[in-house]
Parts: sequence; C-alpha cells; structure tokens
Amino acid sequence: MRRNNKKSPKKSHNNEYWMYGYHAVAAALFNESRVKSELLVTSEVHKRLKSDKTTVLPKGLKVTISQRSEIEHVLGKGFTHQGVCLKVEKNKKIDFKDFLKSINTDHSNIIILDQLEDAQNVGAIFRSALGFSIDGIILTENQSVHENHFMAKTACGGIDKVPFTSVSNLSSSLKILKENGYWVYGLDGNATKKITDLDFAKKSAFIFGSESDGMRHLTKNSCDETLKIEINNNLESLNVSNSAAVLFFYLNNNKN
Repeated sequence: MRRNNKKSPKKSHNNEYWMYGYHAVAAALFNESRVKSELLVTSEVHKRLKSDKTTVLPKGLKVTISQRSEIEHVLGKGFTHQGVCLKVEKNKKIDFKDFLKSINTDHSNIIILDQLEDAQNVGAIFRSALGFSIDGIILTENQSVHENHFMAKTACGGIDKVPFTSVSNLSSSLKILKENGYWVYGLDGNATKKITDLDFAKKSAFIFGSESDGMRHLTKNSCDETLKIEINNNLESLNVSNSAAVLFFYLNNNKN
C-alpha cells in the first residue's frame, strides 16, 4: 500500500487530531472512553448520525453544522471527509496485562504488529480485524506508526471497536502471552508450513513483521511456529494488510 503524501489536518496539540470519514467518526462518537471535543458536520450527515442506532451524539459535545467547504478549510484539501470531522484525543493506552485480562477467554486470537510503519496498512488491518472478529491487537511502541487521522480513516471504526494496546518490550510481552496459555505463530514467507496445514491453538497470537524487513530475528526465535500464506509464482509476496486479511478470513471460517 502506498504511503499517503497528503499533509496532516491541522492539530491543536500533539495528543489531538481531526478524525474524518463517516464510519470512523461514528465509531469514535459511540466509544465512551474516547475523548472528543468538537464535531463539524453537514446538515445531511448530522441527520444521519442522529438516526444511526450504532452511534450516539454525546451531551456536551460542541456540534457545528458546516458546509463541506468549511470542513475542507479545517482539514485541508484532498481529504475524503464525507461531510464530517471530529476533534479527538488519541485513545488512552491500556496496560498490557489489563488488555490481556479483558480478552483472555478460552478461545481468542490476538494479532501482533511488530514495527509496522505505514498508517494505512495498520488501519486496514484494524478494519479487517473488526470484520473477522479478531479479539485484540498489540502494537510495538518503537519504530512503529502511532494513531493518526490516516489510520483512523482506513480503519473505518476499527480503532474504536477492536481492543488494542502497545508494548515497549515485545519479547517480555510474548513471554507473558505464553504464560497465559497462548501459542505464538509468526507469519514468515520463508516458513515451510502453510496456514492451511495446522489446527490452530484455541488461544493463538499471530505476529506480522515490518513492511520492509518482516519479523526481527529475535522475534522469530520467540515464536512457537512460523507459517506462510501460500501464493502462486506470479507474485513475490502480499502486502502485510492483505496477508492479515487472508489470515483473518481463514481463522474466522475455521474456528475450533
């Protein structure tokens, strides 16, 4: 997936940004833990939000009925805002152990994104995770993209609906996952086993490495098994977000 070279919408300070796009904004409005301060919306989209049973307009939120040109003035040109934008604070970080407790059921699939740097790739993975009922996502804090407007728009509500956290020490976090009964799989194009070869553990964690280098050596050594998504000889590899979507589809349709 190509990086988006558009300039970022105007921000008030480092923890705030303007989120845009109907589904992203609707999910953020519904998320009670998300801090939001101002909504710019066309009259048509405002009516849609008020009648949408999957979202809510919180009391106290500043709502300004705006023309599309006024929204474009705030965001800048070139953003597909769909008649709405919302000033939000980035999601508050969830402690890793609290994150794990919230989804630590008898059957769960966790996705680990190790040093992914493209916001749209990560956003697309969140969107697929939402569509295929992935239980949670773990991001690495270092050399990774952090939540922003591109990620939110591409995620289409996923970053407000799929539980996620970030960790500074992935090796330590993998150890904790294993102590909690998770079997750790690494996605690696050079692996001998294919995703279709295995019956996955009821509690599984799947690692995707960076767009350019794949999994780090230390991370790969921490995996219980490595797997690949088999494709034909016409293509060397899939984009990481495409690979994730294929895996998620397979997991969703082959539940134990």
